[in-house]
Order: sequence, then structure tokens, then C-alpha cells
Amino acid sequence: MSNASLATAATHVVAQYSAAGKTLNKAYSATIERLLGDAKTRFVSALEARSLPLVNDQVKSQLVNAQEVLSGFMLKGVQTAYGQADQAIDLIAKRADSAIEKVAANVARVESSFEFVKLDAVRAINAPVASLATQIADKVAEGAKAVEARLGVVAEQVAEVAVAAKPARRAARKA
Repeated sequence: MSNASLATAATHVVAQYSAAGKTLNKAYSATIERLLGDAKTRFVSALEARSLPLVNDQVKSQLVNAQEVLSGFMLKGVQTAYGQADQAIDLIAKRADSAIEKVAANVARVESSFEFVKLDAVRAINAPVASLATQIADKVAEGAKAVEARLGVVAEQVAEVAVAAKPARRAARKA
């Protein structure tokens, strides 16, 4: 494995981990958004299903509006946090790629200036490690995609179960 292919393997590993981080970030963001939407729906249906004393339609409307404002505030915070996480992932990946390119260029320059036989031995030792690292990175990226798919399915199942569930009834106390 040459110096260029070691650098390519390292760049591939960085790209896979970056993609995995973004995939997980997107999955969790979508899950939080879905959960907030489901909570809003359940709140409105619970409020409409019960007749509460001293709560008329105007008060119910104000409660729904307050819940929507709170949900919107929380959603905006989540979206901001996940947007910043995506930016951080991009920045880290860009810096890592830049460092890999600098190291590869320095090694190539030193290698062209001096003939080092031992660098070939170091490369031969690192080739299996680089191959293993790329395989691990590929598995991590696949796992992140599987988590994203599973979170989508689980969140949909939770929403279905929450809608199908009946409210618990309390036994009336005898005085």
C-alpha cells in the first residue's frame, strides 16, 4: 500500500465517520420533531375529549396556543442544536482531511528527498491496519443508517400505539 493509498484510506475513514455522524444527527432530529408533533396532537385530543370545569372553548383555545408556542420554541432549539452539530461535524472532517493531506505531502516530500527503505516497511505494516480501519468505518456508517431507519420505524410505532391506547380509568372511591 503506497503513501497515497494510506492517505486515501484515512480520508475515507474520516468521510465515513462524518457521514455516520450526520446520519445519526438527522435521525435524532427527525425523531424529536416527530415526538413534539405527537405530543401536541395528544395534548389537543386530550383537552378536547374531556369536559373540565371552568374550562370553556376560549380557555381551551388559549391552552392549545400556549402549547403550540412552547412546542415551537422547543423545536427551534432542537433544530438550532442539530444545525450546529452538523456544522461541527463538517468542520472536524475538513480539518482532519486537511491534516491528512499535509502529512501525506510531507511524507512524499521527505521520501523524494531521501531514499528511505524503512518507510516501505512502515507502510507494509500499516496497510492491514488501514484496511481494517476502512472496514470498521464502513460498518459504522451502515450501523448509523440502520439506526436512522429503526428510529423512524420505532417513532411511527410509538405514535400508532399512543393513538390506539385507551385512557386509564380510576375506580371511584366510596365515601
